[in-house]
Amino acid sequence: MLSTNTTLNLPLTIETEPVTKKQNLSQCRICGAPAQYAYFGAISCNSCKMFFKRNAIVEQETFKCNFDGYCEIKRSNRHMCPPCRLRKCFQFGMTTEKFRPSRSTKSKTKSLVKLSILNSLKPDHSLLTTSQWTLLSNLYNSYDEFQVLLLGKSLVDTHNSLQPMNATYQKLVENYLLSLYETTGRYLRSNDDICKLSFSDRSILLRNAADNVSCMAGAFIIHHFDLYSLDSYLKIMTAMFGNRAIFLTLWAMKFIISDIVIFKLALSLFALSKTTYLYSPNIPIDSTNSSTIFHIQNKYAEVTWKYLNYRYGWYEAVKYFHNIIYWFMALTMLMVPVQTCSTHVDNIDSLVELTELTLILDDAEEIIETK
Repeated sequence: MLSTNTTLNLPLTIETEPVTKKQNLSQCRICGAPAQYAYFGAISCNSCKMFFKRNAIVEQETFKCNFDGYCEIKRSNRHMCPPCRLRKCFQFGMTTEKFRPSRSTKSKTKSLVKLSILNSLKPDHSLLTTSQWTLLSNLYNSYDEFQVLLLGKSLVDTHNSLQPMNATYQKLVENYLLSLYETTGRYLRSNDDICKLSFSDRSILLRNAADNVSCMAGAFIIHHFDLYSLDSYLKIMTAMFGNRAIFLTLWAMKFIISDIVIFKLALSLFALSKTTYLYSPNIPIDSTNSSTIFHIQNKYAEVTWKYLNYRYGWYEAVKYFHNIIYWFMALTMLMVPVQTCSTHVDNIDSLVELTELTLILDDAEEIIETK
């Protein structure tokens, strides 16, 4: 959760006695990771300690949050938004005054300037409430596209540098697809609303969500880099998924909006967009549990509409929301041929199994900690 405006002045205490089991259960005030000691004025893990030490006196111009300072900093996403992580360090009592004496004079002045600038970031929320702005930030940060974009660019660069050897380019495409599935898995495990679902509700959601997110993200990356214009890439994908899947992907790409924030909001909506299986008909589904999922859908849809209205105005917001709906329809049709591909099915099975196991273990750990 975002911290409040209250500043916690935590004393710096360093124990000389051996660390006890109870001390090991302390949490970093910044990201929630296990922590034992206070650094620079706040109990923090080593990662947040080093982050603060590196960035506390960096010029403010290098720090700009995409969501005007409303990101929720957690262990799983603490690297996503440096400005919000730094602000939280200051809010929970970290100070450059506790740096080594040789740096204390310069640091003291700069930290005061930095904190005043951070506190002055007051966005025009328009229709968005504070909690909705935070949700928007969380949904944006839940899908980390960095690795997928890097591999997508390498597909273009390798193709343009020399006509790639078939075997080499085939391997590159396989690595790219594997990264796409792995990124999907990380998204499912970092989305707070999915993690908080009961086991039965997750069983309704996960497989469809894995299908939807991987296919939607794949279409977005293809559109972003125009990958289907690369003969080598198109040939490999056609061999793997078939002509119909390629045709439907091209059709779906007509409705893609290039705005990365809109893409990630649409991605989260599409993750919960249907509660029936196209393949795996033998898996029992208790539809009475789907009301929780519908509640999350409504929450995401409201945030998406308000963001569009806030960012583009009412008229453009209507057009963009219309595009998102058509994109969902096109992608739903794309699922049919894609789900006949054994490679896709195997990867979806693996990431769903890993996600279920991870979330079950997280649930068990939470139960143990509360006892």
